[in-house]
Amino acid sequence: MNSVRTALTQGFFSMGSRLIRRQARRELAVLKWAERADPEELRARQETRLRALIHWAYDTVPYYRRIMDEAGVSPGDIRGIDDLPLLPILRRRDVRVHLESLVSERVHKRRFLPQVTGGTSAEPIRLCLDRRALPFERATQWHSLEWAGVLPSDPVLMLTLAGFRPQNRLSVWWNKVTGSTLMPLEILYARRPLPVVEMLERVAPTAILGMPSFLHLLAQAVLRSGRPLRARPRCVIYQAEQMEEDTRELIARAFGVPVFSRYGARELLGMVAETCGSGQWHLNAEGFIVEVVSGEPGDRRGTPAPHGRLVITDLRNHVMPFIRYEIGDVGAAVREEGCACGCTLPILGALEGRYWDWVVTAAGLTIPASVLQYKTTRLHGDLIWEYQFRQDRPEELEVAVVPVGDYGEDRQEELSRHLEALMGGGIAVRVTPVGHIPREPSGKRPVLKSTLHQGR
Repeated sequence: MNSVRTALTQGFFSMGSRLIRRQARRELAVLKWAERADPEELRARQETRLRALIHWAYDTVPYYRRIMDEAGVSPGDIRGIDDLPLLPILRRRDVRVHLESLVSERVHKRRFLPQVTGGTSAEPIRLCLDRRALPFERATQWHSLEWAGVLPSDPVLMLTLAGFRPQNRLSVWWNKVTGSTLMPLEILYARRPLPVVEMLERVAPTAILGMPSFLHLLAQAVLRSGRPLRARPRCVIYQAEQMEEDTRELIARAFGVPVFSRYGARELLGMVAETCGSGQWHLNAEGFIVEVVSGEPGDRRGTPAPHGRLVITDLRNHVMPFIRYEIGDVGAAVREEGCACGCTLPILGALEGRYWDWVVTAAGLTIPASVLQYKTTRLHGDLIWEYQFRQDRPEELEVAVVPVGDYGEDRQEELSRHLEALMGGGIAVRVTPVGHIPREPSGKRPVLKSTLHQGR
């Protein structure tokens, strides 16, 4: 019986995978068309999707119906992008507090794609994405690769933790087909360059994909090996963090290839923006509306500004709409003008994002805080309201956590044990439950507060 069930499951998955790939190819064709489309036509398509989303949200999502009624705004008042400031900004805390009322009442649970995300603010939130938009999400991944000169079928080396696995079977299957490989960061932490170079040459990736803090470690290993690469990638692609100049220089020395970037978030269905060969950030007009607004972080109001907070509307998620969502990053205003690359998509003037700090161990290792954050969120994301890493001595790291409910000594010891193992020992991790974590004067709450000199 189990073998029959397994065969049926694989059969349904195979059919579903083919359907998603077919639909993703159609979405990819539209994304390619949008690269050279008339900007006025692109904006008209955005606003058509926006009006439909606003009406859907008002009719089927209790949260949006309530806030629009309180603001005295009807769906008909939102005729286009310029009318969006009539609506209050959706904050992370709103998603956490009003999770159930943010989900559409007319969508069957089979369409729900649950997610848990930590984000750079260290506030894990639960949310639901729309399974029907998976082909679009896949297409944006392919599109960002093609802009870097990489085909969807080319092998990609992805830098990640040893415990990480793709969250859906389609990704696992696709990685096997293309030969894409995960390089565990533990290989880099071992500080033995030769195994790193050998893996690069064995995989022979067309592209290397990872966060800048991970790519920094990789480039260091390659340079310290003193061995020229026989299999050189065509490009390096970074995401999730801003890349500092020292990391960019290391990559240039180690690989001598172009560096591209793409911008997205787990809360959003697909890549919001990607860089072209000219280094400009082009926005994905088929899936998102991006505003740059004034005001302090967390302010529910915001008017267009030349520089400020990024507020994003996801036009594809009808299960749990994200309308005017404050993503937590800052940037410069959107420009609708031509680019040297010939693409007519809107340009984000600048994407400043948030820089991530590093934990320093007594052994002299520097560990990206993003690595610890990922492990914390994956391990206890549903048990912790928020958390922050604090370091004053190389021998010790404190993790202040605000629990959702019961968070006893067994849970504290479990998190401490995993984080100590992740950093290779030599540093004691103390987990401390607290009632709240104070914000900085700017209103931000950094994922890591450290008084140590970060000699990067």
